[in-house]
Amino acid sequence: MTPSTSNTNKYLLITLIALLSLLIVSSGCFASGFVVGNNIASKKKAARPISPNDTTSDDHIKSIPQPDDFDTFWKTMQLVQDNYDGDVPQGRIITFAAIEGLLTNIESCNTNADASPDKIIQITGIKTPDDAPDNFDFFWRTANQLYRDCPNAMPEPDELVYQAANGVIKRLGDRFTLLLDPKVADDFRIDMESSLEGIGAVVQPTDMDKGTGVKIVNPFENSPAAKAGLKEGDEILAVDGTDVTKMTIDEAVHLIRGPAGSQVSLTIKRDAQEPFDVTITRAKVEIPVIESKMLDNNIFYVKLNEFSAPSADKLEAALKQGQKEGAKAIIFDLRGNPGGRLDKAIRIASMFIKDGVIVKETGKRNISHMAEGELVVPADTPVAVLVNGGSASSSEIVAGALQDYGRAILIGEQTFGKGSVQTLFDLPDGSMLRVTSAHWFTPKERGINGQGLQPDMIVSSSVDGKEDLQLDAAVQYLQKQLNK
Repeated sequence: MTPSTSNTNKYLLITLIALLSLLIVSSGCFASGFVVGNNIASKKKAARPISPNDTTSDDHIKSIPQPDDFDTFWKTMQLVQDNYDGDVPQGRIITFAAIEGLLTNIESCNTNADASPDKIIQITGIKTPDDAPDNFDFFWRTANQLYRDCPNAMPEPDELVYQAANGVIKRLGDRFTLLLDPKVADDFRIDMESSLEGIGAVVQPTDMDKGTGVKIVNPFENSPAAKAGLKEGDEILAVDGTDVTKMTIDEAVHLIRGPAGSQVSLTIKRDAQEPFDVTITRAKVEIPVIESKMLDNNIFYVKLNEFSAPSADKLEAALKQGQKEGAKAIIFDLRGNPGGRLDKAIRIASMFIKDGVIVKETGKRNISHMAEGELVVPADTPVAVLVNGGSASSSEIVAGALQDYGRAILIGEQTFGKGSVQTLFDLPDGSMLRVTSAHWFTPKERGINGQGLQPDMIVSSSVDGKEDLQLDAAVQYLQKQLNK
């Protein structure tokens, strides 16, 4: 069939969706059989050939073999089944969810008459693991039909695996579990370090439920973002004219980031103002892991921007330096800190808490993570922790532990509410699977996921950004504690 009108194209998509609805009636077991080792899924399972519909008779249709990287799909399915904290798709459901992934980005189906000859392809020589769903040939039949009739809307063959896998992952209903393609995975790995090339700002999704869109949480001081006038709460609508409001945060960040010296145009929405464009020259940004200073009355202020590899050592050094300078009270600023490594969160909380549980983890394993390492801040030193809606994940682990033990008062706004733990798996093709492997609870077993931490003292941030009302409140509180 070769569609020639938009009605025909629409009929094709409706037919595919109808097939999905009618055929998702069985969920046979997707058996184990893949081996995961050294954080990389490996060891291929014996494969059985299948024969998709022979639609390659037309001379203008190019026949290609199955992409080599599609084995990543099966590795991903096994890793999700072995590690995800919750129910996962099984059997035939996997097939239809993978097809849904193919349909995700198809908003219109242009006829193949306008397509480049290289786009009109058929994938042959398919090999599928023995443990795969018995109906997975329907995935390849559907893919070939779409490549024949909607070639301009389909991904490159070597990108097929990511749409298919994320179609299945979407069924989990968990925005934090995702298969990142190699380019986005590289960006994510950079995020775990302390330097990058880009605009220099912490961002989070605009739509928390869907994990889409981009909102500025914290432009780093003296960064390109700060120099361009970007502020906390600014929403990025487009990057170089490309709408990012429906993109995942990872996809959008990949567009925003770029080589130092290059320029990027951002369309910004700020409060009730009309959207406006800002052109920013990217630069190499050294993320200021720690910012600290001594305030009046020997109140030591320290801000932690991320829980990266050097964060614990740098914070410990800053706290000890503050004590040498005569610190009598501490303001620990976690505002806009999106989190990071769990092991660093445990170590940092232990700098304030000598003994006891720091965080309880539930999932495939149930673990209570205990305080470890040196107590850096004496128990009689008053501490105030600043938090807001950008304080997430590891920030909430630390703040929640300090609040539960009465070791600090929380000041500011309700935190983000990310009470889940993600395990990262590097895959042979350079992609990365980020899978929610556990959920965590505070020492008093308070759940944080979806609700966040409520501050002991609620203080809103100033509208114009000229005053730091939350910092002022912390200073006033600590001064009262020191005067007792």
